[in-house]
Amino acid sequence: METRKLGKTGESFPILSFGAQRIVDEEGCNEDQAVEILNTAIDRGIRYFDTAWIYAEGQSEQRVGLVAKDRRKEMWIATKTWATSREEARRQLSDSLERLQTDHVNEWRLHNISSFERLDEMTAKDGALQAAIKAREEGLVRNISISGHTDPQILVEALRRFPFDTALVAVSALDHFIYSFAEEFLPVAALKGVGVIGMKIFAYKKLADTADRALRYALSLPLSTVIVGCSTLAELEADLAVAENFVPMSGPERLKYFREMFPLVKSENMPWKAADWGNPVEWAKRKEPSGESMWS
Repeated sequence: METRKLGKTGESFPILSFGAQRIVDEEGCNEDQAVEILNTAIDRGIRYFDTAWIYAEGQSEQRVGLVAKDRRKEMWIATKTWATSREEARRQLSDSLERLQTDHVNEWRLHNISSFERLDEMTAKDGALQAAIKAREEGLVRNISISGHTDPQILVEALRRFPFDTALVAVSALDHFIYSFAEEFLPVAALKGVGVIGMKIFAYKKLADTADRALRYALSLPLSTVIVGCSTLAELEADLAVAENFVPMSGPERLKYFREMFPLVKSENMPWKAADWGNPVEWAKRKEPSGESMWS
C-alpha cells in the first residue's frame, strides 16, 4: 500500500488503517473473529489501530489488547477519552491501558469535540487536556489528538488553542456537502503540520452499496490515513483490495459520484452533523466560540 506521513509525528503509515469500533458483540463479531480480523490486518500491512474507551463499554479496547499483548511493536494504537475533566480523563486512560495490555498509547484523543462549550471544558485548567499533557510527560501517551464529527470550525479553534499532533475527522462523500472538514479543516491542519486521519468513510453503511468508490474518494483526499471499521474478515478483505490497488479518483469521477450521492445528504443519514444525534431531524446550527481557555 501507499504510505503517507502522519503530520509532525515523524511516522508514516499505509493509507488504510483500522477502526476497531465494530469488532464487538453488538456488531455480531465474537472474540475469536475479532482476533482473527486484527491479526489479518497486521499481516497485510496495517499498522494504525483506532479504538476508544467508550466503544461497547470497553470491549473494543479489550479485544485490541488481546492482540497487542503479543504484537504491540507492530501496532500504533490510538484511543480516546470521553471525559472533559482532568480527573475523570486520567481514570479513563488507566482503564484503557489496562484493557489494551500496554504501558502506553501512541495517540490519546479528546473524543468528539462537538461544541465550543465542550472544547472550553476540555481545554480548561482542570480539563482533559491537562491530563493528556501530564500523561505525555510520564510516557503513558506519546501524541495528543482530537476528534471531531460535527463542525470543522470547532477543531480549527482547537488548533488555535493548542498544538495538537493529530486530528480524526469525518470525511465521507456526504460530509463534503455540510460543514466540510475536507474544505475547511484540512488546509488549516496542513499549515500547522497536523496529521489528519479520516473516518465515517461509509457514513454508517449509507454508502455501503458504493463502498469501493466511497473509500477511493476518501483516500484521494490529502489525509495521512483513513480508518475503516469492519466486523467480518470479508469486509476487511474488500477494503484492502481497494487500498492495495488504489488509483486516485479523477475530477470527473468525483463529480459523478457526488451527483449520485447528493440525494442521501440528509440529517437522518448523518446524525453526527445533526442538532440531536439521537433524533437527527435537522442540521446542527453553527455557533461562535463561547469563551477562552487557559491556552488562548
